Amino acid sequence: MFTFKRTAWLGLGLSCLLVTNISFAEAISLAKAESIALDRDAVLSMKRAQTQAFIEKSVAADTLPDPRIKLGLLNFPTDTFERDQEPMTQLRLGLQQMFPRGDTLELKSKKAMASGDMSKAGVVNREAMLRMQVRSTFLELLYWLHAEKVVKKNKTLFKQLVTITQSQYASGGRRQQDVIRANLESDMLDDRMDMIKTKQQTIRAKLAKLIGTEAANQIETSMPELADIKTNTDVQTLLQAHPMIQMKDAKVNNGQYGIELARQSYKPSWMFELGYGFRDGTNPNGSERADFASAMISFDVPLFTKDKQDRQVAASRLTYQAAVDEREESLRELTSQYQQTLAKWNKLASRLYRYEKTIVPQAHENSEASLHGYQSRRADFTSLMRARITELETNLKHLRLKVDHRKAQARLLYLTGEAS
Repeated sequence: MFTFKRTAWLGLGLSCLLVTNISFAEAISLAKAESIALDRDAVLSMKRAQTQAFIEKSVAADTLPDPRIKLGLLNFPTDTFERDQEPMTQLRLGLQQMFPRGDTLELKSKKAMASGDMSKAGVVNREAMLRMQVRSTFLELLYWLHAEKVVKKNKTLFKQLVTITQSQYASGGRRQQDVIRANLESDMLDDRMDMIKTKQQTIRAKLAKLIGTEAANQIETSMPELADIKTNTDVQTLLQAHPMIQMKDAKVNNGQYGIELARQSYKPSWMFELGYGFRDGTNPNGSERADFASAMISFDVPLFTKDKQDRQVAASRLTYQAAVDEREESLRELTSQYQQTLAKWNKLASRLYRYEKTIVPQAHENSEASLHGYQSRRADFTSLMRARITELETNLKHLRLKVDHRKAQARLLYLTGEAS
């Protein structure tokens, strides 16, 4: 039987083991979160399967149709059904092989390969977009986690301020209104903390969709550094290499092959047939009847092209032109996004530098000076509250600038690619 002492020791051991397991839980870094998202994304898996399917189709498309075997009974007499009664009665074996028009097979293969290239670029684009989404959501969650720390720190300061105000009020040095105001500001921080918790849950749920609930609940809270932006390469060169543009390039190639394939309809398709007829019986002179061998070639003649072939070529040309225009529009859109994001990134960097060098230190100095002035009764309570709230808001704005700057950088990395 367990004694109370042994039970206590057992409980303590289990508690230590539990704490140890929790303490050694791996924190999920941003790089790890990206890797998890790429591994578990169903759309990415689907696009990879589609890419492989197009590769398989391209091989199959460049293969001749299967030959046909023909078996037949020819000219059997219906009165006796004897094979040797009539000289034309025979058992016939035939072989047919069809040859498509011109370079149809090769062009169909190239079209399938172009579709595969488009799907492959779609895989790369999906990976890049997924990284950007993970980074943006990860950073947004970090903002609200760090905002909680900022508010908690200020909550402690406001509690100290309430204590100081109550003490001075008790000694007759402050008004009751100051005590009420101090308590009000403290309660408002509690309300802000509830709002922050709600935001954390919302953003964490979005991150959980990408990397799973367990990983989203144990992310690393240090602010991550992202790869450098490529600045020594021409912008248009970078954007031309974007997987979205590569998708459009493959679509243009597909359209070009479509025109060439439509032009093959002016050429005939061919059919070759070899046949062999087995005959029984004898000729009138007593010799055995000879078997029959035959060979045939058939082909179609495209004579009436106005409402068929001409229309098919015209439709293919329009499809090709639409693909060219779509690529141009996509490149313009990417260029516009890059210019807007780059301008935002540079402006955020300028503001972030200003906050770190002057605004944040000055807000802190102003808050400390107001507190000393209030304690020495050289400043009123309203000035102290304004200084404390200004410092709180300044710290939160500084944190927001830091996160937004990295989110803009993540988008630039999507648009221009990762720097080596």
